[in-house]
Amino acid sequence: TFMHGTWLGHPLHPVLTDIPIGAWTIAILFDLSYLIERSHGWVSAADVTIFIGLLGAIASAVAGYTDWSDTIDRERRVGVAHGLLNTIVILLYLGSFVLRVGGGSRVLAILLAYAGYLILLAAAFLGGDLVFGIGTGVNHHAWQEVPTKFTKVLLEGQLSDGMLVKAVAGDTPILLYKKGDTVCAISETCSHAGGPLSEGELDGHIVQCPWHASRFDVCSGQVKGGPATISQVRYEVRRQNGQIEVRRSADTLQPN
Repeated sequence: TFMHGTWLGHPLHPVLTDIPIGAWTIAILFDLSYLIERSHGWVSAADVTIFIGLLGAIASAVAGYTDWSDTIDRERRVGVAHGLLNTIVILLYLGSFVLRVGGGSRVLAILLAYAGYLILLAAAFLGGDLVFGIGTGVNHHAWQEVPTKFTKVLLEGQLSDGMLVKAVAGDTPILLYKKGDTVCAISETCSHAGGPLSEGELDGHIVQCPWHASRFDVCSGQVKGGPATISQVRYEVRRQNGQIEVRRSADTLQPN
């Protein structure tokens, strides 16, 4: 849950990737300045940014592996290629750093870093394809048209106490849960990977997705456990002429 970024409300991996990319981009400028001016001030600056980038890259790799472990099919294969390229990048930058601090060839250290940066760009391209081309880690509610006006979804008699029931508002799947006189409604599609929450296990008022075990409060929609990082859309419920009607709640935790 921590490495997924559930606590952050946002996937952690893309946040961490900015550290090595930013640090190593600056290191390129410092190394170029050294090659032009031969000033040792640029040497220290480049070494520090290379080290910071390594720390960020290792943390990013751990978070990335955590996300990858929940993938299947094409996204899993692309994820393997993405991870292997980034592993090569880390090894090249590690070699560069060892040469820098160990008194080795500064020119060779710079060449290793530049080679690593070129491979980093290829790895970043695959990372972008994972998100924008395949949809890995995106909010699966982002393109749903949630009802903003009360919409009939179910006959009141079809809702049993303590049971998870799937209904549909327009084209949007809704998860209904009744406990006594209270009826709760949240998105039925898991925000993480689109799993059907109506087929999940219920523990008290917490539903667990059957696909990757993300956990949500069935009344508030709040994410209670990863790999999901985004809460479910919560719906306001009313009973009208024997019908259950829902509309998007104004205080939902997800600003859909």
